[in-house]
Amino acid sequence: MRLRADQKLFLTYLTIIALVVLALTVGVGQLLRRHLTDMLARDLNRELALANSLYDTRRAAAPDSIADWLSSISGRRVTLIDLDGTVRGDSDLRPDQFPALENHRGRPEIAAALTGGVGRDVRMSHSIGIEHLYMAVRTRDARVIRLAVPLHEVKATVARVQRGIFGVGFVALVLTGLLSLAFSIAVTHPLRQIAGVARAMAAGDLTRRARSDQGDELGELADALDTLAAELQRRLGQLEGERAEMQALIDGMSEGVIAVDGRGHVQRANPAARRLFSLPADPRGLSPHEVARRQAFQELVRAALDGAPVLPTELTQDGRNLLATAQPLPTGGAVMVFLDVSELRRLEDVRRDFVANASHELKTPLTAIRGFAETLLDPGLPPALRDQFTRTVKDNADRLQRIIDDLLDLSRIETGGWRVQPEIISITEIADEAWSALDEAACQRGVTITGQVAVECEFVYADPSALRQVFTNLFGNALRYSPRGGTIELLARGVAGRTPGTESRAEGAGWIEIAVRDRGTGIASTHLPRIFERFYRADTARSREDGGTGLGLAIVKHLVEGHGGSVDAESELGRGTTIRFTLPAPEEMDAASADADAFAPEADS
Repeated sequence: MRLRADQKLFLTYLTIIALVVLALTVGVGQLLRRHLTDMLARDLNRELALANSLYDTRRAAAPDSIADWLSSISGRRVTLIDLDGTVRGDSDLRPDQFPALENHRGRPEIAAALTGGVGRDVRMSHSIGIEHLYMAVRTRDARVIRLAVPLHEVKATVARVQRGIFGVGFVALVLTGLLSLAFSIAVTHPLRQIAGVARAMAAGDLTRRARSDQGDELGELADALDTLAAELQRRLGQLEGERAEMQALIDGMSEGVIAVDGRGHVQRANPAARRLFSLPADPRGLSPHEVARRQAFQELVRAALDGAPVLPTELTQDGRNLLATAQPLPTGGAVMVFLDVSELRRLEDVRRDFVANASHELKTPLTAIRGFAETLLDPGLPPALRDQFTRTVKDNADRLQRIIDDLLDLSRIETGGWRVQPEIISITEIADEAWSALDEAACQRGVTITGQVAVECEFVYADPSALRQVFTNLFGNALRYSPRGGTIELLARGVAGRTPGTESRAEGAGWIEIAVRDRGTGIASTHLPRIFERFYRADTARSREDGGTGLGLAIVKHLVEGHGGSVDAESELGRGTTIRFTLPAPEEMDAASADADAFAPEADS
């Protein structure tokens, strides 16, 4: 059984006091016994001297009668012994019993009396079985007189004294036990209080305090414990703040972070990592195979757990390109960081395509200009060919200028150099202005434009110059791909709801969807997703022959999205192409016309 400190202290005090009482009882008994025996021996010594003197007066009598006579005078047991150790008389025995007695010459008191005159011994009587004090003296006629006194009275006196001491000691033991119990409780109570505070601190409650008013060592211990708790609370608060900041930092990172233990099981994953690997809200305990089954990921985890830093490695996960690094932890496990570089790779591909396409687009007119310019240097060139070559050089120079202008416009739009300055404008007026610039080319090809713009959809809230450029590019493309004698349609209708990216618009404001449709050759469905990319051409030979720059639709997309609208395309080979885009309607216009549809039934082809 495990004892408390106060119990141990109480039992210790009780044991010490009991041992003291026991030692006192035994010690006092022994001292008293020795003292009483010495007193009895002194009395017996005087009696022995008297008996020796009386013996000389009756030396001629029988030894047994002398022993009885001396015993009657002294009240002691008297024994007369010859020098050879034979008993000649004994006051407690009959003469017929003397022969049965053993020789007394070897008895200590007899031997001492024979050699020194007086002997003394305390022992158990062999004849009567009682402890006696024996004292012997040698007589003048070479005999030994021995007096014997039983010690039972001494024992009784010592026993009474010991019982008294034991009784007083027992009372003292009870009283001191109660006092020691109270003292033990009083001494150990602060210790129990300090122990309780220490246990609370170990359990995480650092608000508990010992607060002792004692000025002794226990008070110093309580003060030290309170100081320790306050310091731990302060430092844990700092650590908790730093941990929260670190957690917020990790959770706010756009890179995915996954921490694994020594077996590769997930210990922590930030929101970015859970999105990248489609992990549950609590991914703890997931094995590497449950996170991703890609061989590259498994090798990354194994390499990190082997204890060596992993250099940036690119792997693929759910169609994303991830740049992964890993660092082993000193305590086992590893931390892996995943950066989604899909957009970066896409932009790199776009950049490479742009550089290649731009180089090719610029090289074509430059090659033509250089070739025809070299030909024009020939002095023998006929005037007709010279005029033709000069016009070709000019056409290619104009085309090169258009490419450069479009590139500058596109760069200005993408870098934020252009800002939308919207106002309420008429769709048909801006469309007429844009078409007038193409009127000569349209007349040569016999292409006409028709409009189906309802009165309630006539106006938009847009930048006039931007809308003019949008119409110019769309009309130019439609004219370029329309057959001779064809028709280009301009359509408009109101649409309800918000277009993504237009949170600044009022809730009740609507949108106007504008469409430009031609009846030309159309675009294959495989090309439609990319026609708004820079320099992308569905029909490379045709577009270059007609002088297109390949940047018109890219500019249209940026200008429309700058207004918060969207743009898309529909096309079918042999039946034509429709480009639709949305622009904000004026806020004061009634949005009830949003359900009006200005398209002909075949408009969805």
